[in-house]
Amino acid sequence: MKFKATVLAGAIAFGSAAYGVHAMGTNSEEANKNTQSAKISIDEAKSIALKEVDGKVIDVDQDQEGPYVVYEVEVQTQNGEKDIEINGQTGKVLKDDDDLLKEQAKITTQEAETIALGKVSGEMTDLDLDYDDRTAKVVYEVEVTHNGLEQDVKIDAVTGDVLHVQKDDDDDDDRDDDLDDDNIKSSQVKVTEQKAEGIALKEVDGEVVSIELDEDDGIALYEIEVQSNKGEAEVTVSATNGDVLEVEWDD
Repeated sequence: MKFKATVLAGAIAFGSAAYGVHAMGTNSEEANKNTQSAKISIDEAKSIALKEVDGKVIDVDQDQEGPYVVYEVEVQTQNGEKDIEINGQTGKVLKDDDDLLKEQAKITTQEAETIALGKVSGEMTDLDLDYDDRTAKVVYEVEVTHNGLEQDVKIDAVTGDVLHVQKDDDDDDDRDDDLDDDNIKSSQVKVTEQKAEGIALKEVDGEVVSIELDEDDGIALYEIEVQSNKGEAEVTVSATNGDVLEVEWDD
């Protein structure tokens, strides 16, 4: 299994005596709301770095990586300059690029795989640990393949909740085969999954949990499950013209 970490990015600005603050990686109001303040001071970060390597601190940057604060401490040693990255909340020295993500994750990769395979049938072919800017959450992105069709399952790495299931539509032949299997004519599908999701979220404010292309009496439609603060709703959207056909709330 491989991991992908995009949270820790950017190098220390060498030669600067000032302490820099840099914000990155949050594109939504939800991410901004979840932004965490540093619990470790700059002086504490310097002390932690000097316990890690012997030398003199010549620069410190305080970066906002997603909602997390990371100190990047540059230390001049006898063998040259050494960069130490420190979690601004816990004071832990970050050895690898994905350490910050792993600190946040509460479920294991094996648990994430089990959850994904419980949601969709097939074989797990890829698993990434990543930070989702849109939801401001650390997530597992699990790729599951069945009969040549790939589906991506996004799982909250803290709670284990399934946030999204997405069919891979990159291969038109695979998509056409899938439509034929469901007795849906491809000519009926004028609305993309992404557009259907947007229509559903305008109807019910929340997060898309899953989306499925189906047919009813010869009509192609999307059945979209949306999780909101009022509960879970299923929004049925016409795959032909984008009309909302039904909104059904779970009891």
